[in-house]
Amino acid sequence: FSLSETSQTIMPWLEWLTADLDWRTRYRIFVAIRKSAHFFEYAILALLTFRAALSAARRTQLATAGWVALFIVTSLATADEARQAFSPVRTGSPYDILIDIAGGLLAVLGLLVISRRMRPPGQAQPSA
Repeated sequence: FSLSETSQTIMPWLEWLTADLDWRTRYRIFVAIRKSAHFFEYAILALLTFRAALSAARRTQLATAGWVALFIVTSLATADEARQAFSPVRTGSPYDILIDIAGGLLAVLGLLVISRRMRPPGQAQPSA
């Protein structure tokens, strides 16, 4: 998924969809697509990790599962960008780590909000 590889796939589609836009605007859209892929893939990772951590817990511990998911997302994002820094065709970026963490954080917060809203009224909150 290097820049040159993804540009060969995505740019022809962008040129077809946005033929009337200048090259600079089209490139900004291309970068936004690439960065949103970071965000969404780490959001999915956070959802799956949250689910795994929650099913491994003895009791329903939403906050603990959330912290575990964020820890794993942060660790993998950092390790992946560090690995990319040593690759001749990729570049590691601390901004990508922040985008990855933001995706994971939004997914975990969304799960926590949804799970608390789905709790029946009068039920005690689970311990953290």
